[in-house]
Amino acid sequence: MKIISINRELDQPVTTAVNHVTIIPDSAIIRDGKPFFVPGFSSQWKYQATIAFRVKRLGKNIATRFAHRYIDAIALAVNTLPLDLINSIAPSATTTAFDGAFIIGDWIETENFNEASLSVKIGDESISVDLSQLAIEETVAQLSQYFTLKIGDIICPAVLPICNEISINTIVEGSLNGSNNLKLKFK
Repeated sequence: MKIISINRELDQPVTTAVNHVTIIPDSAIIRDGKPFFVPGFSSQWKYQATIAFRVKRLGKNIATRFAHRYIDAIALAVNTLPLDLINSIAPSATTTAFDGAFIIGDWIETENFNEASLSVKIGDESISVDLSQLAIEETVAQLSQYFTLKIGDIICPAVLPICNEISINTIVEGSLNGSNNLKLKFK
């Protein structure tokens, strides 16, 4: 199982964004409301929100029109980022794939999620996202040209403009369409 994260703004085309893919191992995931213990290898941290989609079938070279068949759940997630490392070295696994780099909320089955837009709230920040801006079908089709998608893989098709510094001893909650989905504890 792997996380495929694309550093794409919502208004950026998927075809150009696939050149900015990060593969994150499953060992980087924090689930079930467990805390993120701020590592000592960086002194400045922030989190950035994303929407995660779960792959339900094995696939390679998937056509866009069939891509929806490969996704079965959606969740709110955040990437934790060591700012001073990102600013001082070229992008590498030490800045994206460390233990705790990816915090994910509860999965919501897509069959129970029929809205055309998402209302995302994390802490004091909120945003409304049209699902078409995430372009998940096109993203699945593009990624499957390069990677075999496996059951349980997680795809994050774009970063959201919700970003905040991490403060130790704080709890931040996130919701999708008004339903609590994510709880971040920073220690």
